[in-house]
Amino acid sequence: MTNKKQDKILSLSFILIFFVSALGGSASYMINPILPSFLISRGAPMEITGIISSLMSLVALFGRPFVGALSDRVNKKILMVTSYSLSIVCLFLYSISNSVEMIVIVRIINGIAFCLSTTVSIAFGAEFIPISRMGEGISYLGLATIVSTMLGPELGDLAEKYFGLNGVFIWAALLYLICAITTFVLPYNYVKKETKTFKFKLNDFFAFDLWMYVILICIIMVGNGILLYYLKDFGASRNIDNITIFYTVGTVATFLSKPIIGKYIDKYTIDKILFPSLIVTAIFAFIFAKSYALPLLLISAVLKAIGQGTGQSVIQAESVKRLGINKAGVASSTCYIGMDLGNVLGPTIGAYIIADAGYDALFTGYGILLLACIPIYWLYHKKIEQK
Repeated sequence: MTNKKQDKILSLSFILIFFVSALGGSASYMINPILPSFLISRGAPMEITGIISSLMSLVALFGRPFVGALSDRVNKKILMVTSYSLSIVCLFLYSISNSVEMIVIVRIINGIAFCLSTTVSIAFGAEFIPISRMGEGISYLGLATIVSTMLGPELGDLAEKYFGLNGVFIWAALLYLICAITTFVLPYNYVKKETKTFKFKLNDFFAFDLWMYVILICIIMVGNGILLYYLKDFGASRNIDNITIFYTVGTVATFLSKPIIGKYIDKYTIDKILFPSLIVTAIFAFIFAKSYALPLLLISAVLKAIGQGTGQSVIQAESVKRLGINKAGVASSTCYIGMDLGNVLGPTIGAYIIADAGYDALFTGYGILLLACIPIYWLYHKKIEQK
C-alpha cells in the first residue's frame, strides 16, 4: 500500500496544478488572437503589430534562466500566485491603455508574468510526481497546454462577440483570479533547502549538462514554429481548403497519445523513446512536404502530434531526472529555452527557404535534419555511458 501511495501521480495538488495551468493558458490564448486588432484600435500601424505581440515571448526567452534559478530557491507556490496576480494587473492596464507606448510596456511586464507561470508550473508539478513516473507525469502536465489551445481562442471569440475587446481582458482577468486563488489554497508543504542562498552560479541559470537536450528539443520545435506562422500560406499555395483542421486533428491526437506514451517513457531509456519519436516526426515532415490534398495532410498531423509530443516529453522528463528534483526549476527553464529558440528559428529561417526553394525543400530538409539527430545523439549517449 505504501509503495502505491508513493507512486501515485493524480494527487489533489497535482490535479490543481494541471487545472490552473490549463486555465491560465486559456486566459493567455484568449488575449493573443485579439492583440493585433486591439493595437490597431489604439493607433498602431499594421506593420508593427507582430513585433509588439511577440514581445511577450521574447521577454520570456531571456527571462527563463533567471526564473529557473529563482524557482529552485524560492517557494514555487508564491511564484505562481505572483505570476497570476501580475497577469491580472497587466490585463487591467491593457483595458485602460490609450497609447501604443503604454501597451509595449504592459506587454513586457506580461512577458515576465508569462515566463514565471510557464517555467515554474512544470517545476512545481514535478514536485508531486514520483521520480519513477516522471515521464508520465510531465506528459499529463503537457495536456494542460493542449486544453488551453482548444479553449482559449473559443472563449476569447465569445467574450469579444458579447462584450467587445475590453470584455476579453476582463474575462481573462477573472480566469487568472481563479488561478491565483486556487494556487493559494493548494496543499503544499514547502521545505527550505539547506543550500538555499541567493549566491548564484552560472549553472543555476542554464544547465550546461543539458546542452544536447536543448539542441534536440530546439530542432524538434522548429517545425512547430514554421507551421504556427505559415500553415495558412502553405494551404493557399497548394489550394488546400479548410487547412486549419490540421490543428484540430493534431490536438486530438496529442491529447489521446500523451498519457499512453508517458507510461512507456518511464519504462525505457531515453534513446529507445527518443529515436522512434525523431523518426515519426521526420516521416511527418516528408509526408507534409509532398501533401497536395487534405487527407494526406491530416495523416501528417497525427504523426507530428505523436512524434513531437513524445520527443518533447521524454527530453523534459529526462532533464528533471538527470538534475534531480531540487534543480527542477533550472531543468524546466533550460528545456523551455530550447523550445523557444525552435519556435523563433523555425519561421525566421523557414521564411528564407520558402522564398528561395518552396515548402517541399523546407520540410524535406527538416525531415533530414531530424534523422541526422539520431546518430549524433547516439554518439553523445555512448560518450556519456563511457564516463
